[in-house]
Amino acid sequence: MARQAQAETAGPEAWLEEGLALHAAGDRPGAEALFLRAAETRPDDPTGLYLLALSRFEAGDSDSSERLLERVTELRPQHLQARLTLANLRQWRGENAAAAAAYGQAVALDPARPDALIGLCQTLMAAGDAEGAAAAGQAAAAAAPGDPAAQLALAAALLGAGRIEGAVAAYRASVALKPGDAAARAGLALALLQAGDGGGALKAAAQAAERDPASAEAWFALGLVCRSVGRPAIAAPALRRSLALDPTRAGAHLSLGAALVELDDFPGAEFALRRAVELDPACAEAHANLSSLYLRGERFSQARAHAERALVLDPRMWVAHRNLAGLCAREGQAEAARRHRDLGYGVANLQVLSAAQPVQRVLVLTTTESGNVPERHLLPADRYTRINWFVEYARAEQFEALPPYDVVFNAIGDPDLSAPTARNVARFLEVCRRPFFNRPDRIERTARRLAGALFAGVPGLVVPKVAKIDAQTLADRGLMAAADEAGVTPPLLVRPIGSHGGQGLILVSEAAEAAAVPAGDCYVTAFHDYRSPDGLWRKHRVIFVDRRPYPYHLAIGKDWMVHYETSGTGTDPARIAEERRFLEDAEQAVGASAMAAVREIGARMDLDFCGVDFGVLADGRALLFEANATMLVHPESPDGPLAHKNPFVERILGAFQAMLAARTAG
Repeated sequence: MARQAQAETAGPEAWLEEGLALHAAGDRPGAEALFLRAAETRPDDPTGLYLLALSRFEAGDSDSSERLLERVTELRPQHLQARLTLANLRQWRGENAAAAAAYGQAVALDPARPDALIGLCQTLMAAGDAEGAAAAGQAAAAAAPGDPAAQLALAAALLGAGRIEGAVAAYRASVALKPGDAAARAGLALALLQAGDGGGALKAAAQAAERDPASAEAWFALGLVCRSVGRPAIAAPALRRSLALDPTRAGAHLSLGAALVELDDFPGAEFALRRAVELDPACAEAHANLSSLYLRGERFSQARAHAERALVLDPRMWVAHRNLAGLCAREGQAEAARRHRDLGYGVANLQVLSAAQPVQRVLVLTTTESGNVPERHLLPADRYTRINWFVEYARAEQFEALPPYDVVFNAIGDPDLSAPTARNVARFLEVCRRPFFNRPDRIERTARRLAGALFAGVPGLVVPKVAKIDAQTLADRGLMAAADEAGVTPPLLVRPIGSHGGQGLILVSEAAEAAAVPAGDCYVTAFHDYRSPDGLWRKHRVIFVDRRPYPYHLAIGKDWMVHYETSGTGTDPARIAEERRFLEDAEQAVGASAMAAVREIGARMDLDFCGVDFGVLADGRALLFEANATMLVHPESPDGPLAHKNPFVERILGAFQAMLAARTAG
């Protein structure tokens, strides 16, 4: 107390000295009182003003601190520390452009000052000046090559500027200088992911989380990498752990939502994505992902609303354009659908989905139309790097400059929808030197209207009469007259061209019912009553892998339109037992004649992957429903009522993957 009283009567120098001593002892209010007294006594003394500014900043009064620091720089323009503190204050407040200007003034005073260069790098990057940030980061690393913070700032700036190789090198340098820094390892993981090194990214992210389990950044990086390399089951808990540490991170909610979609947890995905939107209403990607989720759930109005909101925020958001293309097509808005399709696929027509340690890189030829072969489970994301190429939007320079691939899988499985891709696929075949699966000329033979010719004369097979009728003929002649002229007599199955899974399929037995048929090109097929003696209807599916048949499911329902998911098979022990018998011994279950016909169907399609849906008539003959490549194969929940199917599903998937490997090795 005596010392403080002596300082109070001694003058400004003593007040500042004692104020610093009080500050060091933890008495900030006492220190500030002395700094204020000195500043009021000598209002043009930069030292007192600067110390008072620091004290005010520590107290949370950033406005007062900023005014004092600005006064210091007016009085002494060369006061480097004041300019740095002013820049730090503005960066802390998120005023990145103003902070960058202040850091730039500090750098002008000392061009080799590392902390000024690091701050300049960070604020320029936050302000959107990627190249300026990279230049500042390079200067910081050159000024302090042994400073991990300088290398970290450089790495982040290079990553933001799209200079991936340089970013990886800088992150590695930062990790080498400070091995325990989880942020550096997390950044390295994300850079390696962008560089296409999924395995390296996974290793770096796992090390980050292991070294600092309390780092939300580390768990976020691990979750993001796992999701990106096809491991959503690992990604989801990592992202949840990140959110437990930092619940306000919108990007973690966004990534969690995407992971949960892949795990088929749609309620969880919706909750996560809606939370991402709440935290960051301007996140176009979150709105686009919500749109995709709602589209899958047939909540069309919500899908449209979020797609449109995404495009307001980012007109280049191709996912939103693709969703709107589908929505517009569904509503008959052909011109709008075409415009959104062009915007959604015209630039982003090539999508690389990298696995951490891929056994093969598969080029998947696909189309923006429906009717693609569902390849999600055929090519597991954690084992296969998939290069999805939307071929109708292929550019001339792409044909011989695609990313490296080992094999080609043609997923364009519906010949009625392949016209937009036919020319480009043919052109690609001229230059392709890798194994090619499901050649397009064989796909073309599986059109419904050609089934009668393709399977003519197969013993033990009934092929219903089918005709393709265009919309104009329907309008001019009416359904019944048009079908009769094509040689198809009622009752009729009517389906829109390109529809699958029973979408739009109706049964028309009399002329009066034909009035309900929607406009548009369609197929009409003669309906055969395939009901079993017990009054139930049975639909069998067999998958062909490299022409070999594999039973996949038997759906048993109470209605002529049998869909596995809605048939009730999975809730009836008797039906489950019957399906199991079919899966274990298909020939014993359906009879030798029907199974021989099924084998011949696979031989005549002559595709690497395809399938057939059929019934069995009372006389033992097989009744063809459809035979083509657009057949879904997927595993069931291991804890669910259909888990008995999984060994047979795995046999199909294993055969498909073995075929790819064998053909490549050969």
